[in-house]
Amino acid sequence: MRVKALATSLLIALSMQAPCISVRAEDKSDDATKAALTAAQSESWRKKPPEAPDPRPFKLPKIESFKLTNGLSVQLVEDHRYPLVTMALGLKVGSANDPAKKKGVAAMTADMLTQGTKKKTSKQIADEVDFIGGALRAGADNDFTILSSSVLSRYTDRLIASFEDVLFNPTFPQAEFDLKKTNLIQELAMKRSNPDFLLEERFAKVIFGDHPYSHIAPTPESVKSITRQDLEAFHKANYLPNESALVIIGDFDSAKVRPLISKDFSEQWKPGRIAHIDASGMPTRSEQRIYLVDRPGSVQSNIKIGNIAIKRTDPDYYALTLANQILGGAANSRLFLNLREAKSYTYGAYSGVSAQREPGAFGAEASVRTEVTAPSLQEFFYELSRIRNLKVSDKELNESKKYLTGSFQLGLETQGGLAQRLLEGQLYDLPRDYLETYTDKIMAVTRDDVRNAARKHIDLGHIAIAVVGDAKTIKPELQIFGPVDVYDVSGKVSSESKTDPNPGS
Repeated sequence: MRVKALATSLLIALSMQAPCISVRAEDKSDDATKAALTAAQSESWRKKPPEAPDPRPFKLPKIESFKLTNGLSVQLVEDHRYPLVTMALGLKVGSANDPAKKKGVAAMTADMLTQGTKKKTSKQIADEVDFIGGALRAGADNDFTILSSSVLSRYTDRLIASFEDVLFNPTFPQAEFDLKKTNLIQELAMKRSNPDFLLEERFAKVIFGDHPYSHIAPTPESVKSITRQDLEAFHKANYLPNESALVIIGDFDSAKVRPLISKDFSEQWKPGRIAHIDASGMPTRSEQRIYLVDRPGSVQSNIKIGNIAIKRTDPDYYALTLANQILGGAANSRLFLNLREAKSYTYGAYSGVSAQREPGAFGAEASVRTEVTAPSLQEFFYELSRIRNLKVSDKELNESKKYLTGSFQLGLETQGGLAQRLLEGQLYDLPRDYLETYTDKIMAVTRDDVRNAARKHIDLGHIAIAVVGDAKTIKPELQIFGPVDVYDVSGKVSSESKTDPNPGS
């Protein structure tokens, strides 16, 4: 009876609470709606991207600059924030100085610096640098050779010693040299299957003609012809103090480091004169033409459009840098928003300006689906015409200015970034106040400056169009943009080509 009474009491209680339960459900529904509205309102900020702040005032740290008696320019910058030291040496010699029939000598000489000296083997060099907590790197581009390293500051003296050893005493050991050649030849063979490499190779050849900038990589035949005596001769003739700049940044006492540099880098290093090769001038284009590298069966087309542009010291550098940023410098630029976001032709479309010691190239590029090759080219030409003929908006200009100045200053916050910029200023012979005035010069560019720079340096009527893709599928559509020359993946004119190749290619 007590169990039955308890059950009856529970049923009565539940029946009495039923209306209340219903009301609470409605309340919960209202609460959920209100919560959803509140959440939507709290997330509304996502629809408006944050505004970039104005550039911060920039003050360059104290730089101790001097020249040694042999002509080496030196810059010392004390930075005691971290127990690190960064050391970088730039030489005004690069692949453009390769002997005509020995392409690859400059890059291989740089690569072999750390592979053995009169004092140490490659393993001993690697072990020493690893022990002092750093890395030692060397490489060459078109214009310069850079040797750099960062280590714990307590080993600054050992860093300088290692630097001197690989710079002054490389022996280019035969075994290491043979291995380097074998690996490079295999690497070059692999690159032939990479459409990005084929695109850059063809673009450089048609843009620069017979100028040394036209070679982005040596041929296997050229690599095979190089001897270690070629590296020794190149090192002796071109690694000169009066054609170099040295930067040391970090946690050190300049009063102690300066005497080391002044003594060791003067006594062992004698000045000279680089025998600059007589290079052909930049070719002049007279037409808009397509250079198609046939890659049968390719499911995408790699496109690059461009022309010769400017030197690093050109007065239009800042205006053209901004024009490029707006056109295709980032994921919020016009090319990206058009070809990827609006048209879905590609994962990304960009542009760039390679300003070097001599005029480099402007180029706009993307990898697109084969079936939209021609429509993609139409959009490229639309955006190139727009940047040349119409003033950019105030919003685009201001956002690009803030991005460029912000990223520039951010890059100077690291030892490596500051060392790179200081070397850049010396190797390109830029004004001494280059770093301090960069922000002001970018911020001073006007909408008219951007349009004028684009008009002057994007030569739309005579532009070169390099494409890597399935010639059988895309050649008929490409012919509406101009004459088409077809090449195979080895770089030779293909039987598919029915027009004479560009003489400069």
